[in-house]
Amino acid sequence: MNDPQILALCPNSPLGGWSIVHRCFKGRCEQIVHLATRVLGSRVLALQWLYKPAIGLRHQVPCNILETRSGYQQVVTLLGRIENGIYA
Repeated sequence: MNDPQILALCPNSPLGGWSIVHRCFKGRCEQIVHLATRVLGSRVLALQWLYKPAIGLRHQVPCNILETRSGYQQVVTLLGRIENGIYA
């Protein structure tokens, strides 16, 4: 699904003209930033973590893999492992 698809324009929403793929990506990013803020203790740390390669993601950048559901789930799982102190 590489084709941009606009479902409908919504003049009251800044996401109104974006494709469904981009809207899903933005939603996943917001959810991950919220979760990472809770796990890491601050929004600044969460945003820094989101844009750096993560060992637990095979050195992938968390933000780069949020485009897919499986990438999103990998990031959520890693944050859960970090929160619970699981490193192996």
